[in-house]
Amino acid sequence: MIHVAAFSGGKDSTALLLWLREQGIPFTAVFCDTGWEHPLTYAYVEEINQSVLDGQLVVLKSEKYDGFSDLVLGRRIVPMVHARFCTEELKILPLWKYLESLEDEATVYQGIRADESAARAAMPSRQWEEKGGGYWIERPLFHWTAADVFAIHKRHNVKPNPLYLMGVGRVGCWPCIMVNKRELLVLARRTPEIEARLMELESRLNAVVQERTPGAGYRSFFRTDYIPQRYCSQPFITKDGRAIRVPTVADVFAYIRLAEAQGDLFREPDGPACMSVYNLCE
Repeated sequence: MIHVAAFSGGKDSTALLLWLREQGIPFTAVFCDTGWEHPLTYAYVEEINQSVLDGQLVVLKSEKYDGFSDLVLGRRIVPMVHARFCTEELKILPLWKYLESLEDEATVYQGIRADESAARAAMPSRQWEEKGGGYWIERPLFHWTAADVFAIHKRHNVKPNPLYLMGVGRVGCWPCIMVNKRELLVLARRTPEIEARLMELESRLNAVVQERTPGAGYRSFFRTDYIPQRYCSQPFITKDGRAIRVPTVADVFAYIRLAEAQGDLFREPDGPACMSVYNLCE
C-alpha cells in the first residue's frame, strides 16, 4: 500500500503532513501546481519540502494545459463557482494519472475539515474513489478545528503559510475564482501587482474570444454579480436576451477601494495590528 498525501501549502494540508509524520506512516506528498499560486505559497511549499519532506515532494502538473492562464485561454472562459473545471483539469486529473502510474494500491490523505463549509461537512471522513485506478480517500483531520491545525504546527515548530498573517482566510490560487471582496482587498494592498496580473489575463482572454468569435460578449474574470451593476462598465447580452453589464478587473478593484474608503469593507487599523483572521500574530 502506498500512502499519498495531498499538499497545497495551506494550513490544513501542512497539518496533514505533520500528523502523518506523528503516526509514523511512510507517505509521499504530492503538490498539484496550477501555475497560479501566490509567490509566497510557492516559497512556502519549497520550505516545507526541505524541512519536513526531505526534498521528496512530488510536483504534478496538467499534461493538457500549461497552468491556469493557459486553461482559461484554451477554454475561452474563466471557471465559475458552478463550473470549477480548473480544479478538475489542474488538480484532480493530474493526481489520477499519477495514481494510475503507481505499481501498488494507494490511499490518498486529504486535509479536509468539516467545519470549513457545509459542503465539506457533508463529505464522509473515508470514501472509495473508483477513478484514478481506484483508491481510498482518508480525511484524518475531518473533525479538527482550526485551533487544532495550528496547534500541530506549533508542536512541530513549523510556521504556517505567511499569507495567513496578511489576512487571508484560505490559501490557494492567486486569486481563486471564488475569492471574496475582503480577501481581494487584502491581496490588492499586500501584493498590488495582482491587479495588473488579472487585467493582463482578462485582456488576453478577450482577444482570443474576439479572434475566434467576433462580436462575442465580454469575458470577465469575475462573475456578473460580483459587484453592483452600476459599477460595471462592459455591456453584455445574456442567452435569454437580457441586456446587462459585466465587471472588468479594473471595475472590481475600483469598487473594492471605494467600498473600503466608505467603510463598507474592512479597514486596516492605524499602527501595529494583527491582520490574521486566525489571530496568529504574536
